[in-house]
Amino acid sequence: MPDERTRALLWAGSFLVDIARDDVLPMPLRRKAATIARHFPTVEDVAWLAESIRDSVLSIQLASPEQALPEQSDWDFEPLRHSTRLSWPEGP
Repeated sequence: MPDERTRALLWAGSFLVDIARDDVLPMPLRRKAATIARHFPTVEDVAWLAESIRDSVLSIQLASPEQALPEQSDWDFEPLRHSTRLSWPEGP
């Protein structure tokens, strides 16, 4: 379903941020997560994709983030946004 696909993208982006910021995890894993997050679709990207390819034959059928997660204030994660500042993980 489009809303489930959108929700999975948003949660995956958040998961990458969580991994990159977790000091307990091994540094190579944290750096890999930061690298992937830099090129992963943000909330804004998903919203744009959902709107722009909605009527396309090649559509992957995404819902808008607001439809997939209607109560944004109730999100129990920090979504990956254009404004997310993810610094490169450094050693101890």
